[in-house]
Amino acid sequence: MNGPLVTEITRRAMATEFGVVLPGQDRAAIEVAVDALDDLGRLESLMSIYQPASQISEVNRLAGIRPVRVATELIEVLLRGRAIWRLTNGAFDITAGPLVRCWGFTQRRGKKPAVEEIEIARSLVGSERLQVDPTARSVYLVDRSMEINLGGIGKGFALDSIAARLLDRGVEDFLIHGGRSSIVARGSDQADRDLGWGVGIEHPLRPGIRLGQIRLRNQALATSGSGKQFFHVKGKRQGHVFDPRTGYPAGDMLSISVITASGMDADALSTACFVDGLAAARQRIGKSNLLAGSPPEASPDWPSQAIAVVPDERGDEAIVHCLGACGQLDWTPADPLG
Repeated sequence: MNGPLVTEITRRAMATEFGVVLPGQDRAAIEVAVDALDDLGRLESLMSIYQPASQISEVNRLAGIRPVRVATELIEVLLRGRAIWRLTNGAFDITAGPLVRCWGFTQRRGKKPAVEEIEIARSLVGSERLQVDPTARSVYLVDRSMEINLGGIGKGFALDSIAARLLDRGVEDFLIHGGRSSIVARGSDQADRDLGWGVGIEHPLRPGIRLGQIRLRNQALATSGSGKQFFHVKGKRQGHVFDPRTGYPAGDMLSISVITASGMDADALSTACFVDGLAAARQRIGKSNLLAGSPPEASPDWPSQAIAVVPDERGDEAIVHCLGACGQLDWTPADPLG
């Protein structure tokens, strides 16, 4: 079945492919999307640990030595990351860089470290030792060898930034993705109909196979799992998503896709939900943590809905769970016969 006519503009950044998808072939909207994507290089120069001259690399180099003055956007990301660390009781922590490096995923080649190495790395993790001064625009890691890694939130911030640029210039119908695992959608894929955007949820164990489709209406979605970055130790699969509190790969799910208002929150909270597992996700998804009357942008909150995927008893099939306000979730399972 053919879908609506859309145009996609892509750009490589942050070790993945970003794309802006627009309904139809509106030349003016395409030009705005190109301009918005052009800003990705600047954002990467703020947040990438793979660029020695980036601002976050300088913060990491000067850990335990002195504060570093940074861009307002980086302050925003760090403050949000610290707020989500508090909300999740440490299941998400932007200072988990030493653990990512210890397990070899910074170098993109996983390895099983010695127990002593894990304990040393774990002792260097903790956002309570991250000092952020919005007035002075300064950032300071209290202890030497601490390291910020924004891999779990930076892509979402980039999507939010692109979305803001599009909206500011009058483009109201679009879907933006970062590697297709993080998505921000506004309006509809058919500008004359309020249908939202159809987004497929991939089978974590079978690339190219969809478990179903969800429709996003002015929402963000992010998926966390270990389906793409992992290695095996004595036959056991070790993923790249860590529990910062234990130092070990975490998660009893294959993947979880969460829905929130912003890309940044979706990115970080999908990671936290994956780390804490299915039982905790059941308790939290759809349960507001905000005080009555608080604006949603003031503090992060648990996702409204989620699609969790767990293995069956044999471990070779996927079982899908809808979490949260499922009655409001426009989810269509894939046809098992194709």
